[in-house]
Amino acid sequence: MDEMPKMMVAFDPDALASLNARLDALTAEIRAVRMSPMPEWVTAHEYAERIGRTTKTVSNLVKAGKLESKRQGRTLLIRVSQGA
Repeated sequence: MDEMPKMMVAFDPDALASLNARLDALTAEIRAVRMSPMPEWVTAHEYAERIGRTTKTVSNLVKAGKLESKRQGRTLLIRVSQGA
């Protein structure tokens, strides 16, 4: 197999240091992320934002029996696993 010819490339040391610092910061952010499962139930407001509709529309979908919901105190919760 033929070897690729070797090349020399010049970089600005300050630009390279800045790039390395940014990579270090991004690596730290990635390592800090902790994944958690999505909640099974969300508020009507959160559900409305997810589907790009108003809270009133979500309430109407609940009244029409198209979404599973429950009350937690005065808060209306919608099961996320459903689509509108």
